[in-house]
Amino acid sequence: MDAVDQLLAEHAPWAGRDLHWPLTPFESFLWLEDRPQFPLLFRVDLRFDGRIDPESMRGAYRFALGRHPLLRSTIRAGQGAATWHAAAIGWQELELFSGEVSDEPRMEWVDLTQVAGLRGGLRQTDTGWDVRLEFHHACCDGQGARMFIQDLVMAYAVLRKCCDHTTPFLPIDISHLDRRGQFTGPGAVIPHLRRMRSTLRLLTPRPRPAAKFHSAVVSHQLSTPPTASTALQPTGLCSYTFQPDVVSQLQDVQQHNGASFNDVAVAILFEVLGRWQRDHGASARSWIRVTVPVDLRSREDERLPAANRYTYLFLNRRVGACGEWSGLLAGVQAELQAKRQSREGLCLLATLGIISRWPRLFRWILRLPLCLSTAVLTNLSDPTRRLRKRLPVDADGFFWLDGARCYDVRIVTPPLRPQTHWGLGLVEYAGRMTVLFRYDATTIDAEAAERVTADYVAALSQWLKSS
Repeated sequence: MDAVDQLLAEHAPWAGRDLHWPLTPFESFLWLEDRPQFPLLFRVDLRFDGRIDPESMRGAYRFALGRHPLLRSTIRAGQGAATWHAAAIGWQELELFSGEVSDEPRMEWVDLTQVAGLRGGLRQTDTGWDVRLEFHHACCDGQGARMFIQDLVMAYAVLRKCCDHTTPFLPIDISHLDRRGQFTGPGAVIPHLRRMRSTLRLLTPRPRPAAKFHSAVVSHQLSTPPTASTALQPTGLCSYTFQPDVVSQLQDVQQHNGASFNDVAVAILFEVLGRWQRDHGASARSWIRVTVPVDLRSREDERLPAANRYTYLFLNRRVGACGEWSGLLAGVQAELQAKRQSREGLCLLATLGIISRWPRLFRWILRLPLCLSTAVLTNLSDPTRRLRKRLPVDADGFFWLDGARCYDVRIVTPPLRPQTHWGLGLVEYAGRMTVLFRYDATTIDAEAAERVTADYVAALSQWLKSS
C-alpha cells in the first residue's frame, strides 16, 4: 500500500466503493441547462513560483478525488431518475501539460454522462508551476471547490513531509451527501401559493440583457455564424486587484457603515449596469436583474464533501432607479436582508423540484429564448483561508508549500448564460481583493470591457472615500 492509499484508508475509507446518489432538483437544473456553447464551468488556478514535484501533486490529486466523490462521478440517465455514479476505479488523473497552455477564459464543454465534472492539470512555467482546476457547477459550488483545494494542497504537504499540523484534514462524511438537497428550519416547507408567487416573480418583470456595444470587432463577431469549430461562445476577462491597505479600509468601513460588502458590491453593479443601459439607448423604465448566488450551508453541513448547495436570489431594478446612490444602496441592502430572512432562495429549489419530475419539459423550458438575468455577481471571499492557518505564510500574506510560494489564485467565474452577457466575480487572497469581469465577447469588445471594469472599481473606491 503506497502513501496515497494509506491516506485514503484513514481519511476516505469510502473511496474504494462504487457509490450512487440521485441528482437533486438543483443539480438536474444545472445539468439540463448546460450546453456546449455556454458550459457551466468555473476555473481555479493556483500559481506557484518555485519547485512543485509532479508525482506528489498527482498523488495529492488522487487523494482529494477520493475524499470528494461527486467530483469523480458521471451521470447515468436512463428511464428513471438520473443518478451520480462514483466508480471505485478509473478516476481521471491530474494531467501534466507540456508547452504552452492557453490562459483564455473559455472552457470546453464537458458531457457529464461520459466524463467527471472535475478536470485537473499541472504545467511548468518560466518561474514555477501552475495547478489548474476546472469544476462543473452541477457537482460543485464555490465552497465545494474550496474544500477540494484544501485537501489537495494539504495532501501534497503531507506527502512531501513538510506539514507539521497534527490534523491537516478537516473531517468529512459522505453520509451527509444523502441530504444535500434537503433543507430544514424556518421557511424550509414552501406552501404552494408561495411557490407560484416566486415563479411569477422570476418570469416577471422581464429583464433586458446588457446592451450590445457595436464596435467593429463585435459587429464582425456577430456577423460570423457559429460552426462546429466556433460553437463555444467567445468570452473575455478583465480584472483589477485592490492592495491590502485598501481592502483593510473596506473592512473597517463595513464595520461602521452597517452595509455588508456584498450589499455594496451588488448596488454598485446595478449603478454601473444602469449607466451602461442608459448610454446605449435603453429606456429608463426597462428592467435589469442581478442574480446573486447564496450558500445554503449550515453548521450541520461542515462535514459535507464537495457538492452544490447553493441557490439564487434575483434582484430587479428599473434603469431609471439605478442613478441615485443612497436610495439604491439602502434598497438593495433591505431587499437582500428580507430575501435571506424569508429564505426566498428555497422557493426556487421547491419550484425546480416540481419541474424536474418531467425532464423533457424541463429541458424545453430552459431552451426558451428568455433573459433570466442581466448580470451575475459571485463573491467567493478567500478560497485559501483555512489553508493559510495550516501552512507557512510570509510577510506579504502568501502561503508556502515545500519551498514553493503561491503568489496568485486566479479564478475564472462565473459562467455566462444565453442573454446573460456580464458576470462579476470577487475573490480575495493574501489580503488582496480582485474584481473579475467576465463578458460575452460577441456583445462588447475588450476596450469597452476594460472601461466597465474601471467604472466598477472607481465606484467602489468612491464609496470608500465617502463612507
